[in-house]
Amino acid sequence: MVTGYPSEEEIRPWKPWQRAYRFGVILIFPPDPPMSEVNALRGKYDPVSQAACDAHISLTVPLPTAPSAADWRELETLTAGFASFNVRYGPLRYYLPAPGVCLAIEPQSEMDALRALLESASVFRPAPPRPYPFSAHMTIAEFITVERTESLMAELEGVAPHGSFPCTYVSYAVPDARLHFTERRRLYLHNSEASV
Repeated sequence: MVTGYPSEEEIRPWKPWQRAYRFGVILIFPPDPPMSEVNALRGKYDPVSQAACDAHISLTVPLPTAPSAADWRELETLTAGFASFNVRYGPLRYYLPAPGVCLAIEPQSEMDALRALLESASVFRPAPPRPYPFSAHMTIAEFITVERTESLMAELEGVAPHGSFPCTYVSYAVPDARLHFTERRRLYLHNSEASV
């Protein structure tokens, strides 16, 4: 359960794009083994990003405000009507449009439909428009040079994890004052084994 958000004072040293995440984001945390496998790669090749958040697939834009009880009821109703599905991860691909390396995620159509459903909720109405087209992926290394991207693609080719896992819920993740994101709430999809 959400216990609080970073204060205005705590987010003052954050970069402007980081401040946008004060009230969290909805994403998918994979189960193990992909979680631990991708975390190990992130810890080795992008420790700064790994320190901020475990392996994940981003879905929504940042929430512009803290969700109310009514917002949670609306989000729960929306996700309860969306059927759970299998997520395929891998192979390796470029993190476009910026330099970086990530794992491809499929099915993109299902991911985009889930994203659109979530962002149709009232809590997202004041959010700025998405600055780039949605493309589901699981990042291994970002904010790196083009040269480093090329060397990592070669180094990880054939060894990066791939497989699939069932997506039965999405996670609401919120940062602390150190900009470390943790899961605070789950929104279960239809046909999933929801446990409260």
